[in-house]
Formats: sequence, structure tokens, C-alpha cells
Amino acid sequence: MASPLEESSNPKNKPRVNLTSGSIAVSLFTLAWPVVLSNLLQTVYNLADTYWVGGLGADAVAAISVGFPVVFLFISLGGGLVIAGTTLVAQNVGAGRDNAADYTTSQTLGFVGIVSLCLAILGFFFSESVVRLMGPEPAVIEVAVVYLKIWFAGVPFVFGFFVFQALMRGSGNTVSPMRIMVASTLLNIILDPFLIYGWGPFPAMGVPGAAVATVFSRGLATIFGMAILFKGTMGLKAKIADLWPRWETIRSILSIGGPAAIEQSSRAIGMTAMTAVVAAYGTPALAAFGIGNRVISVVFMPSMGFAESTTAMVGQNLGAGLPDRAERATWIGAGSMMGILTALGALIYLAAEHVGGIFLPADDVQALLHTATYLRIAAFSFGFIGVMNVVNGAFRGAGKTAVAMTFSIITLIGLRVPLSYSLAGFTSLGTHGLWWGVFLSNVIGGILATAWFRRGGWKQRLIEDEPVPGG
Repeated sequence: MASPLEESSNPKNKPRVNLTSGSIAVSLFTLAWPVVLSNLLQTVYNLADTYWVGGLGADAVAAISVGFPVVFLFISLGGGLVIAGTTLVAQNVGAGRDNAADYTTSQTLGFVGIVSLCLAILGFFFSESVVRLMGPEPAVIEVAVVYLKIWFAGVPFVFGFFVFQALMRGSGNTVSPMRIMVASTLLNIILDPFLIYGWGPFPAMGVPGAAVATVFSRGLATIFGMAILFKGTMGLKAKIADLWPRWETIRSILSIGGPAAIEQSSRAIGMTAMTAVVAAYGTPALAAFGIGNRVISVVFMPSMGFAESTTAMVGQNLGAGLPDRAERATWIGAGSMMGILTALGALIYLAAEHVGGIFLPADDVQALLHTATYLRIAAFSFGFIGVMNVVNGAFRGAGKTAVAMTFSIITLIGLRVPLSYSLAGFTSLGTHGLWWGVFLSNVIGGILATAWFRRGGWKQRLIEDEPVPGG
């Protein structure tokens, strides 16, 4: 029996990873760790910005806290579409349909590229309206708007690398995106202080300097990623002739990616709504919310990595006609995340008082207290959200993105926002109620997603054994 990490044999001798045989646990962990590292580095972009901007004070941190959910919303709209590319590439690779995998790669690149241009224009011109809608204090609004306009100008570059990552993961290659991400993140960290504080020959740009550093760093990453895809040396080959979207393929991408985009957007919409709820309690609470979310996003990296690995595992195994193996992979991933994230939650609980001090000056006492309280209350719900992330990853690999979308909406909007609003505003908990709403939504969402997964209605593959254009 072939090792699950051996290069799969195919007519073009492409270095794809076979996830349909061998040890499930070894396949999952080996596929997951580069994804975890890549996602961790993705978060480091935000943490680095928060760290360097933190020296400017709570208003500056609040500005990027307001900007972050808006950025995440637009990333999610396009990023959800590339999940369709991951799913279709994985199922075609599992079924040995190499031409179909390459064709899907080209079509996804072309379509998401057009979408990213549209979103960049929308985001640039509506930044100020969205920021004002969230209701931050006047000192925060102007800085947040400039930050967002710069970031939106670079949206096509940002999306380009996300597409590259998603497509390569569908083919089982998680190492190439990780290597590029390492270089891009290091460049961003180096550029941040130079552009924010005006080190050396650079002007002091303040908060907007963080956006410039991010756009430049991700732009270079996208250039390298596109070079790999068009050369075809790493498992997938994009063709210029296949870039212009064809309706038959776009319909498949939309049927899978549409719900995935809504799911990803629900995270941002929920975060935006929560930001508006928290903003009513003042800048210290808002700064704590932004810092806490960035810390929690680091803790969640293992589950996000396992979720994306599960998407590839489920996709390839359903494509190969192995639904039971796909199910076992999901349970292994979910169980692992419950244990690992619960342990990490315990560590965060113990260190909660010290975390805020990494990002805020010692005299921002209220913001530091809010940060510690938020982390302590949310800590023991981490395992549940980890389970839901993995299970939703399985739904995506099966193409059941509408199911994953439903659970994300229920958890992040249907439960979290009203619970936090009600507990903070209509009980004696006060600001503590904001954080208890986060805790309860994580627990309930994880339980509901797991119960639905056990029903087993997701075990059919999407692809059909028919030629593709150019195949």
C-alpha cells in the first residue's frame, strides 16, 4: 500500500500528494502543520500591526480594531469562492482527473480575480460610510478610514495569494504556500516600524503605514504564487487560455463557493456587528475586543489548519469513492482539536492578565482589565469552536458548503450577537456579558455542527466522469 505522502502517479508526473491511502492520522497531521504555520503567519500580519501600532496608544489600536472586521468581510467574500476551487481540485485529484484539476485552477483564478477588482472598488469608496456606521469615537474614524482605503487599493494582490493557497491545498501541496508565507510575513514585520514610526529614510505614516506594509508584502507573495501556478511545477498548471470564466464552470464554483463566501462573510458580519455592540461600551472595551480577538485567532490556528486539511482529505477520498475514510479523518481531526484547544484555553486563562500588556501601555488600565476578562471567560469554549471548524471543513470538502454556512451564521450572528447584546445590556453582568455571549455561542455552535455531521448526508462526491474543455 502506498504511503499517503507519496507523490501520486499521473500522466504529467506532477508532485501531488495522495491522501486516499495509508495512515489517516499521519496524513492529517502532515498535511495540517504547514497549513497551521501558514495560518499562524497570516495572523502574525495582524498581530505585528497591532504590536507596532500599540505604541501609538489605545485610539490607534481601536482604529485598526474597527478596520479589521471590514477587511475580513471583503476577504471573506472572495476567499469563500476559492473554497470551491479547493473542493473541485481535491475531488478531481482523488479521482485521477488531472486535466479537470488544471482547468478548475485556471477558471478559479480568472473568476476570483474579477471579483477581487470589484470588491476593491466597492471597499475603497464605501470605507468611510462603513466605519461611521460602526459608531467609534471621532478620533478613531479618520485614521480607520485612511487605513482601509490603502488596504482596499491592494485587495487584488491580497486575494491572489489566497487563491494560490487554496488551489495548492486541494492538490495536497501545503508546503509551497507555507514557504512563501514565511518570507512575506517576515517582510511585513520588518517594514511595519519603518513605515509606522518613520525609521530611516521613511516618513512616519502612523496607522496607515501598517496597511502599506501589508499590501506590499502580500503583493510580492502573490507574484511568486502566480509564477508557480503558470509554470506548473508544483502539481497544478494554470493556462492563460482558460482564465476567462466559462458559465458551466462558474456555475459549479458559485454553487459551492457562494454558500462558502456567505459562510466566510458571516464571520466578518458577526465580528462587525459585535464591534458595534462593544463600541457602545467605550474605547477601552473596543481595544480589548480587538486585542482579544487577535490572541484568540492565534489559538484557533490549529483548528483552522485541521479544518483545511480535512477539506482536502474529505475531497480526495470522496473523489476516490472512499466516504468511510473521509468520515474517520473528520473524527480524528475533531477529537484532536477538542483536546489541543482545551489545553491552550487553560494556558490562556492562566496568562490572561499579562497578555494585554504585550500590546498596550501599562497606563491603559481599563483596556488591560477588559482584555484579561474577555480571555478568561472565552478560554474554555475554545475546544468547541475547534470541533466546529473541523466539521465545517469536512462539509466543504464534500461540497456541502450550505451546511457549513448555516452553522457559521447560527453561531456567529444568530447566537453571539444577540446573546452578547442582551447579557451586557439587560443583566447585571455589564461588559462581562459581552464575553459570556462569545463563550455560549462557541459551545452551542460546536454541539449543533457535530450532531448534524453524525447524520451522514454529506457522503456523495460532486464531480462527474466527463471531459472538460481543453481536456
